[in-house]
Amino acid sequence: MLSVTANLKVDNVKETLEFYKEVLGFEVVVTVPEYDQPVLNWGMVKNNGAELMFQEKSSLEEEYPVLKSNGGVGGLSLFFKVEDIGSTFEKIKGKATVIKEIHTTFYDTKEFAILDNNGFVLTIAE
Repeated sequence: MLSVTANLKVDNVKETLEFYKEVLGFEVVVTVPEYDQPVLNWGMVKNNGAELMFQEKSSLEEEYPVLKSNGGVGGLSLFFKVEDIGSTFEKIKGKATVIKEIHTTFYDTKEFAILDNNGFVLTIAE
């Protein structure tokens, strides 16, 4: 395998891209249709080596009907590695719901956790 990129089922692709752009500093790489359209079916973001794809719920369920039984969105945790957790936390707090403040884990990693606009848990670690 050369890489893996999550394609996450979301209710609103455009709002999700804005969250990842404004709160986490991701760059919008490509969207379908073009980003200036009011409704998007799919979009991809990138921040250095981290890439994520987001697909509108009904579009993804049409492509893969088995996903209809998985309910709504959320129910997923993503783990991000950063170089400076303190400055990253300062940039994010107030823009997203913090569900765990910066702490040191039993495996000796500094991390904190937030919710994105879809209810996905994002753990940010140094």
